[in-house]
Amino acid sequence: MRKLLGIVAGTVLALATNASAITIGSDGTCIDSHNANYRDSELETVSMTDFGTGATMSLLLEMAAFADTNSFGIYGYTTSGTTVVPAAKLEIFKGSDSPVISTTLTFDSAKGTITNSSTGQTAAIGTSFGFYITTPENFTFYTQQELNQDGKDHFKIFDTRSDTISLLGSSLVLAIEDLFGLGDADYNDMVVGMKGAAPVPEPGTMVLLGTALLGLAIYGKRKISTKMAKKL
Repeated sequence: MRKLLGIVAGTVLALATNASAITIGSDGTCIDSHNANYRDSELETVSMTDFGTGATMSLLLEMAAFADTNSFGIYGYTTSGTTVVPAAKLEIFKGSDSPVISTTLTFDSAKGTITNSSTGQTAAIGTSFGFYITTPENFTFYTQQELNQDGKDHFKIFDTRSDTISLLGSSLVLAIEDLFGLGDADYNDMVVGMKGAAPVPEPGTMVLLGTALLGLAIYGKRKISTKMAKKL
């Protein structure tokens, strides 16, 4: 099953989004967009603080036999020494979704929860998270490679912040291979974009900032008054 917005040309996948185009190399290690070339960032996890109070995730493309049954989402994790253990998951897209579909994630950094606005589901993910894909073969592959049963890297993550025109404005693009052992390793089985919202200071932070500025203003006035008194 192929669900995409674009065309296939030889060993290079051309994806058109927002009247623009990118190409994903046949080995998934690089993408090109608007004459800019992006290499795999080798990121495995991201933080809420990277995106502010929320983020928009867009399903840009699926080209896989499992396109109708794959499940994509984010997950939290814990560490015990050098061992990483996956924790709560939050599904973002399911097999029945089609490109280009988007959903908004709302972050609550105080509680460490993330809510999928499309489904209303909330999970205690924590302030840092990774991405996963679950296939109908009962395999779940994670961005943290050590968690994968085959020990392979199933995700290529590209930092595309410098391209604000194509990719629906995504600041990160994930290219995914969904076959155990990497199969054909084309990383076009699912392509997902993610962009963040501007951070909004909490009310308490604004009060503290206002108090600090007021204190500086008072201090400045006192300093000027002292200098004037000395001159007199």
